[in-house]
Parts: sequence; C-alpha cells; structure tokens
Amino acid sequence: MKKILFLILILFSFLGKTYSQEKTFFNQTDLGLSIGQVKTDFEGYTERVNFSFQTLNGVWINKYHATGFLVGVDTYPNFTLMPIGLGWRGFLDKGKRHTLFAGMDLGAASTMLEKKVETEWTESWYEGGLFLNPSIGIRRNSKKGKHSSVLSIGYKRQEANFYEGSKEIGFSSFRDASIPPGFISVRKEEYVFNSFVLKWGLIF
Repeated sequence: MKKILFLILILFSFLGKTYSQEKTFFNQTDLGLSIGQVKTDFEGYTERVNFSFQTLNGVWINKYHATGFLVGVDTYPNFTLMPIGLGWRGFLDKGKRHTLFAGMDLGAASTMLEKKVETEWTESWYEGGLFLNPSIGIRRNSKKGKHSSVLSIGYKRQEANFYEGSKEIGFSSFRDASIPPGFISVRKEEYVFNSFVLKWGLIF
C-alpha cells in the first residue's frame, strides 16, 4: 500500500505543471472504484470492490477531441497492476458549463509493483495483459474556466496471468523447449477481470 501511495504522489506532482502550459496541453486525472466479481475456491463468485487511479496526459486536437498517454494503478484481489496505454476523450462542447463526454483507453498492464516470490525449489510471479476501458461521463467547468471536474462510468476488461515454476536442479539435456530456462515445469493461471468503473477526477 505504501508503494501505491508513493506512486500516486509522484503522478499528482505532474499536475502543477499543467497551469503553465498552453491550452493545447490536456490532463485528466481520476480516482475511483472498480466493481466486479472474483471466483472463490468453491467454484462460486463473490463481489469485489477495488481501487483505481489513472492520469492521462496529452494534447487537445481541437475543442472537441483530446488524446494522450496514460498510466495508472489498479488493485485486484492479491495483486496490483499498473496500466499503461493510449487514451482518447471526445466532448460534446456547446459552450455550456456542463458537457457530456466519452472516452476510450487501450493498452497493457505492468506488474512492476509486484515482487517475484522465490524459494529454493519454486518461483512465482504475475504478468499483466491487455486492457480495454470505454467510458461516458459529464464534465463541469469551473467558474473561471481554468479546470473542470468530471464524473464518469465505464466498463473495464483487464487480462492478467499468474505463473508458478518448479526450478530445475542440476542439468538435463532432455528438456521441453517451451518451458523457460531454469525450470522443469511452469503452471499458468489466466485471469480476466470485467469491471464496472465509477470515477471522479479533474481536467486541466
């Protein structure tokens, strides 16, 4: 948890720079909840509510469209992923204080916040996979127009994998080429998280 908070502070530190940028610069930073289900040990499912943070930095293409690079933090049961990708935002701007918008984020997740667990005989680790996150929401401009607050809902599909390998002791000339070097066997578990995402954030 300390690593997550430290990363959030680093990402928020970039916000201060946005005030000195021209209008072409776009930043949207969101905090929210990721709601879905997780499979239990008894072939059943239980509800989960997880934390989600994301910042998108890029440029305004025109008054209706913005695009850029995104990075964030998503927590899931027993592990944390760091999504990295591309994002787009489209605004139905009619000069009013409240504006509808839509978004689409695509990319892959890193597991740099997770450590490999290693013993004398085994080694286990997580790997992130592709993610997709369409969303819709409403933007409320501030009175002075320097920033906006946003509230959005969306769907997020996140893929991930868990690996557990048994180490190779000694040398064997007869090994399966599909198994990573140093292991005699590797067990793989695949995860797909489908989530309803509710977020609040700021646009600068």
